[in-house]
Amino acid sequence: GLDNKGYFNNGLDAKEIYPAAHAGETNVTRFNFRWDPQTGKIEPTSGYGQYGGAFDDFGHHFFCSNRNPLMFAVMPYEAVMRNPYAGITQGHEDIAPAGADTRVYPLKITHTTADAHAGTNTACSGLGVYRGSLMPELKNNVFVPDPTGQLITRYQVEPNGASLKATRVGERREFFRSSDEWCRPVNFTTGPDGAIYVCDMYRRWIDHARFFPEEFVKTHDMRQGENEGRIWRIVKKGTKAPKIEAAPKDLTAWLDHGNGWQRDTARRLSAEQGKPITSAAEVVKDVHRQAFFEILANADAEGLTSDAVIDRRAQLIGESPEDSWMAKAVLSSSANSSGAVLAKVISLGKFTDGYSQQRMETLRSLASSAAAVGLKSDFSLALKAVETEPGILTWWKPALLQGFSEGLPKSGGKLGVKTLAALVSKPPVEFKDAAEEISVLLTRVDEVMSDAKAPLDQRLAALPLLSQRPWDKAEPVLRTLLAEGQPTELQAAAFAVLKKYGADKASPLVYELLPEAGPMVRRDLVTLLTANAKTALALFKRMDKGEISPALVDVETRWRYQRGTGELRDLAVKLFGQPSEDRAAVIANYMDCTQMKGDAKKGREVFSMICITCHKHGELGVEVGPPLSDVKAKPPEALLSDILDPNRMVEARWCAYTIETQDGRALSGLVAAESADSVTLKMMGGLSETIQRSQIKKMVSTDKSLMPPGLEGAINKEQMADLLAFLRGVQ
Repeated sequence: GLDNKGYFNNGLDAKEIYPAAHAGETNVTRFNFRWDPQTGKIEPTSGYGQYGGAFDDFGHHFFCSNRNPLMFAVMPYEAVMRNPYAGITQGHEDIAPAGADTRVYPLKITHTTADAHAGTNTACSGLGVYRGSLMPELKNNVFVPDPTGQLITRYQVEPNGASLKATRVGERREFFRSSDEWCRPVNFTTGPDGAIYVCDMYRRWIDHARFFPEEFVKTHDMRQGENEGRIWRIVKKGTKAPKIEAAPKDLTAWLDHGNGWQRDTARRLSAEQGKPITSAAEVVKDVHRQAFFEILANADAEGLTSDAVIDRRAQLIGESPEDSWMAKAVLSSSANSSGAVLAKVISLGKFTDGYSQQRMETLRSLASSAAAVGLKSDFSLALKAVETEPGILTWWKPALLQGFSEGLPKSGGKLGVKTLAALVSKPPVEFKDAAEEISVLLTRVDEVMSDAKAPLDQRLAALPLLSQRPWDKAEPVLRTLLAEGQPTELQAAAFAVLKKYGADKASPLVYELLPEAGPMVRRDLVTLLTANAKTALALFKRMDKGEISPALVDVETRWRYQRGTGELRDLAVKLFGQPSEDRAAVIANYMDCTQMKGDAKKGREVFSMICITCHKHGELGVEVGPPLSDVKAKPPEALLSDILDPNRMVEARWCAYTIETQDGRALSGLVAAESADSVTLKMMGGLSETIQRSQIKKMVSTDKSLMPPGLEGAINKEQMADLLAFLRGVQ
C-alpha cells in the first residue's frame, strides 16, 4: 500500500486472529488486515477477501473471493466503526456482478467439482491491476484469474458516485483463455518491464481431494502436475518488453516512474533501509469520490460542529440522494450532529422531492443516530424536522419516526425517555410540541396502513411504525395485512413487525392465520413459533395430536430440537425421528440412488419441499447456504455425500451460529454482517434479522453446517434419485 504497510486477505473463515506478540489487543475477525513491518502492528481493514488483492495508481484497494471477482474497499475501517449508532456493517462492496450473476466464457469445459460450464466464476484468485506504461490502453484495468475455467477476465473501472463500478471487457470473450485443461492461471501482476506476468500453477485437478468421493481419490493422483508450472509474459502484439533497468542510487528518482512496480519498490526499499519516502497517489478526478473523503476527513470532534460543515454534508446528500455511500460517510462523520444534518436536508427540500427506498433509509438512519447518541440539542433539531408541514403525512415522515423508535432505546435514557411511545405519552417539556405532532402523525399512519387504496409505497413506509403499538392495537392490522391476497411486499413487511412482538404474544394470531396462509407466509409463521422453546413445545403438541402437519417444520429446526433435552426433545424425536450418528452407513444405504434414473421434474418438487429454504438453484429458492450453480459436474456419489453428511467438509464461513436473546428467543443462522453494536443473522428461508448486541444473551458458533444431517428422514431413495437428477440438470 501507499502507506508502506502490507495488506492481507482474511475474514472468510470467521476465526479470531491476534498478533502473537500482542495477544488480546487486536482482533481481526471477519476483516482483512494490514501489517506495519516497522512496528509489527496489525490493524483491521475494510472487506474480507480470499486469495488475491491489489491497489491501483489511486490507492484503491481491490480483492476477491471464489465467487466474488471484484470487491472494493470503499470506506476505511476506522470510518465504518467511528459512529456505533450509524448502522454501518461493512466498508466494502462488490463492484462487479458476483455469485450466480457472474459470467465467464471458457474455451473448454473443465472437469472439476466447480463446473465452469455453469458459466460463472467459481475460483477467482490472484487478481491484479495493470500499472505499467508499456500498454497504456490497459492502465488501471483489473484482471481476475479463474483457474477452473483456464481464463482471466478483464474489467474497466470507473466512478460510481462515491464508489466505483467495474465493467467486463470483451463480448463473450476473455482477456486470457486456454483450451489446455491443465492450464491454471492463479496470479496476475505488472512486471518491472511494464509487461504482464501471469502465474500458471498447471495442475490436472484444481479441487482439494476432500471434495471428491473417497473411491475416486484412491484411484487417481490428486497432486498430478505438482512438479509443473509456468509463467506467462504478455505484451502487445508486435512489441517487445524493454530491458529491466537497475535501481538508481537515489530511489526517489523512481517515484515518478511510469511503472507502478518501480514506484512501489522504491518506497519498500527505502522503508526497509529506515528512510521511508512517500509517493502520492494520482489525483482522483471524480468529484463525488473527492467529496466522500472530504466528509470522512471532517468528522465531528468533541464540542460543536460548525454550521458550514453541516450545510456541506446536507448539500452532498441532497445532490446524491441515491448514493448509499455518501449517506454512510455523513453518518460516520456526524455522531454528534446527525439531527442537525437531518433538519438541514429536510429544509433544503430537494432530497424530499421524490420517494425511494434509499432516501427512506438515509433519513431513518440519521434519525436513529440522533436519538441513540442522546444529545438533547441535536435531537431537538431532528424533532423540528417532523414539524415541517404540520398534520401532513408526507412520504418521508414515517422514516423519521421509525428512526426515532429504533434509536431511543439505545440512548440509555439520556433524553428523558427510552421509547417513542414514552416520548408521545410523557414527553419532556422541551419536546412537548414535537410529541403532539408525532401523535397526530401516528394516527394518520394507522389510517394509511389499513387503507387498501393508499399507495403501496406509503403503506410500506408507514408499516414499521406499527411495532410501536401495544399488541392489542397492532394485532387487528397485522391480521388483515398477513391475510391471503395482500401484496407480497406488504406481507413481508407485516411479518417483520409480527416478529418484534415475539411468539408468546403472537401465537394465537399465528394459529388463526395458518390454515388459510399461502406457502411462503405459512413457512414464516411456523418459523416464528419454533424460534421460542415455549411456543415450539405447544406447536409440537398440536402436531402430535394431528392438528398440524410436522412437514411444516424445516430440517434445521428439527435437528436443533432433536439434540435438546426433556419433553421438547422427546416430542421432536417422536415427530421427526432421530438421525443416525453413522453417516457413512446412511450414505452407503443410499448409494444405489446414484444408479437410478431419476425424474428431474419430480426432483424439482423435492427441492421445493426440502432445500428451498437455504439454497438457490437457477431461479428457485433463496441463497442462504452455499450456492448450487456449480454442482452439475459433480459426480452423483459426491453430491449424495454432501447432502447426507453436510458436516464432513463444511467451510467455516458456512458454519451456523446460535444466538439466545435476552427475551428468550433462540435464533440460528449464518452471520452475514457485524457492526459495533449489532449482528445480522441470515436464517433459513432467506430471512435476515439484525440483533442489537445489548439484546444478545449468548452467541455461539456451532462449528457445523447450517444444513443438518438427517435429511434421509424426510425423503426416500426414489425422491433422492429425483433430487440428484434435478441438481445435476439431467433431462
